[in-house]
Amino acid sequence: MSCRILAAIVVSGLCAFSCAADEPFIDNPSFEADVFKAYPGLAHVNGGKISDWQFTGQVCVNPIWAGAPNRKGPQRPFVDNGTTPHGRQVALMQNMCTLSQTVTGLKASKRYQVTYFENARHMRRSKVPPRLVVMVNGEIVVSEHDVRCVDAPDRFTLPYDFVESISFAAPETGSADLVFKTTIDSGVTVLIDQVTIQGLR
Repeated sequence: MSCRILAAIVVSGLCAFSCAADEPFIDNPSFEADVFKAYPGLAHVNGGKISDWQFTGQVCVNPIWAGAPNRKGPQRPFVDNGTTPHGRQVALMQNMCTLSQTVTGLKASKRYQVTYFENARHMRRSKVPPRLVVMVNGEIVVSEHDVRCVDAPDRFTLPYDFVESISFAAPETGSADLVFKTTIDSGVTVLIDQVTIQGLR
């Protein structure tokens, strides 16, 4: 499994932190809560929502299920490579869009780190790869970067890339807005799964 640390800045002493076994704060972290039936899995034609997440633009969940709500007959029109990191479903961000959640239960001034898995769809209209940036309360914690395809087309043997953010301090309110944002509008798709926030010591 490959691991990427994509930071907007270098944080002095980051290696002195170690991950603590804090309870997870992300709701529906692996996008398993919904069962989409309408092809090709766009949220706006499948009830207009993704449980616990907000979005703008063309955000999807794949697979879609011919036997919904019983998850039979899966189709993956946007997932054309790589092994799903967790569960059976992933979120997809097509062209320029956002996927966000207000995270609660953070301890004021404690430092945290966002982790997630990413991949890209092979099929696209241009040779330009998708690009993604991750922000917490407007601060960039994963710098804008190309998202690569982890496996060959129609092969599902290699894992998604694991990404770790730089650390951030929880605000006094104990909540923070986590935002994934794609920045290329040329028929490209980013795949996201298993989003977590870990407390650091």
